[in-house]
Amino acid sequence: MSIKQSNITIIEASSVVRHGLQLLLEKDARFVVHSLFSNVHDFHDNHFNNTSDIILINPTLVNFYKQFSVHNVFPDYENTIFVAIFYNYVDSETLDQFDGVLNIYDEEKLLVKKLHSIVDANREHKKTSHGDNADLSRREKEILASLAKGFTNKEIADKHFISTHTVVSHRKNIIRKTGIKTVSGLTIYALLNNLISKSDL
Repeated sequence: MSIKQSNITIIEASSVVRHGLQLLLEKDARFVVHSLFSNVHDFHDNHFNNTSDIILINPTLVNFYKQFSVHNVFPDYENTIFVAIFYNYVDSETLDQFDGVLNIYDEEKLLVKKLHSIVDANREHKKTSHGDNADLSRREKEILASLAKGFTNKEIADKHFISTHTVVSHRKNIIRKTGIKTVSGLTIYALLNNLISKSDL
């Protein structure tokens, strides 16, 4: 079976971080880094087609634009996964705009594993967000189980290496598919469908 490769663009002011991430990610067969930019302005001037599956970006470069959402800065990239490159203080409201967060202080294997999780979660979310009566996806079942166990959105995001924005999207899909709006109702649903056991509560 052939591996589906993801085209990655990195937008980061530091040349060391930019090229370090490129070298690290290109060791993985799933990732191809095809563009490197030091700022958002250069990206828009020189990136003539939206072939990026993933854009890794220093969130402070987006914050400079004072936009409400990272997606406002990249309006033509609605199917692209935006991942924040995190290594200094950024407020949680800014990070929540992204589909995931990579901490460059993580060990190499963990950093790559996190990016795999972010990509898989977002692809599965896009695939299953159509069709109201569809069964819950594997990822949605995981999120529902964590929710039923009493984890907060932030704790669920940290546990599954995704952003709180993505957690909220999954929760909306779970509510839409199950027709259950309360946490207590979703907990009962999770118990009845063997997603959790009584000992988890």
